[in-house]
Amino acid sequence: MNISNSLQSTLFSADRILSQFYLRLFQERNALIIFVFHGFILDFQKKNLTGVEPRRFITESEFQQFIEYFLESNYEFISPDEILTDLNGNKKYALITFDDGYFNNYASLSTLKTYRVPAVYFISTNHVKDNKSFWWDVLYRERTKQGVCLPKIRSENRVLKTKTHDEIEEHLIKEFAKSALTPLGDLDRPFSPLELKNFVEEKYVYLGNHTRDHAILTNYSQEGIRSQILGAQQALLEMTGKQPAIISYPDGKYSSDVIKASQEAGFQLGVTADYGKNRLPVNFSDYSNLFLKRCPLWKRQNIKTSCYLVRSDISFCGILKKLRTKGKLQ
Repeated sequence: MNISNSLQSTLFSADRILSQFYLRLFQERNALIIFVFHGFILDFQKKNLTGVEPRRFITESEFQQFIEYFLESNYEFISPDEILTDLNGNKKYALITFDDGYFNNYASLSTLKTYRVPAVYFISTNHVKDNKSFWWDVLYRERTKQGVCLPKIRSENRVLKTKTHDEIEEHLIKEFAKSALTPLGDLDRPFSPLELKNFVEEKYVYLGNHTRDHAILTNYSQEGIRSQILGAQQALLEMTGKQPAIISYPDGKYSSDVIKASQEAGFQLGVTADYGKNRLPVNFSDYSNLFLKRCPLWKRQNIKTSCYLVRSDISFCGILKKLRTKGKLQ
């Protein structure tokens, strides 16, 4: 579903008024909000976001503002382990998640320690083992070098999301050569195995599965799904000595086969790209614990505005995002 920029701007303007009105006059519904981030940068790095898809990054100061806002709004930041307990239905909770396994995520640790809040880091294990760039960064930087406009790059990105990892990588090598898969530096590279091992030993860091190859699992056979999930679990055990109980489905895509494979692999929690709050208590009887909703911060808004748009139980843009992201078990 695509809507024009002018319509989006109109809806955001309406939502800013509606959400502030709602939060002042009504009691916000108690729930668990799971937030999704990807890349993390220090503020001075924001001016030099070359070679990476810029929409996927949050700065340190923005991250701090986000945490402070939700703490002041009486949210309790929790770990995946705490979700598995009986969360108090009379409280509000938040879970921080980072997808992919960028080395730059290490810089977020200072903020976690300062505010004493946990976060989950979902790792694409073959990127770590092979030190390969993430494909969306390769596409963005190589097409940008060629002078291709951003809408065309993002259109190609959407097409590649319908393919398996091997098909995507074959396309990139054909278009740009194999050397394009080599990271440029610390900003775009994944963790190394040793860096990851040290990172997950930190007090506020929790480990998550993001498949072997950042595989969009709905593009795979049932056996391919199992291989991607179980292969990542084994690799994480070998690299860190730990196996997570939580999985993030790459691109948020899932199906009945994906949920079944996740259940068989022993996962107790799974997170998607379905937008919205998660009702309390988390229901483990119908496997809805394996397709929990997540919320990104709204990129076109400042941090404070983005935060209260997420908090509000009424949102025009939120409704549209729910319609765009709602997964279907097939």
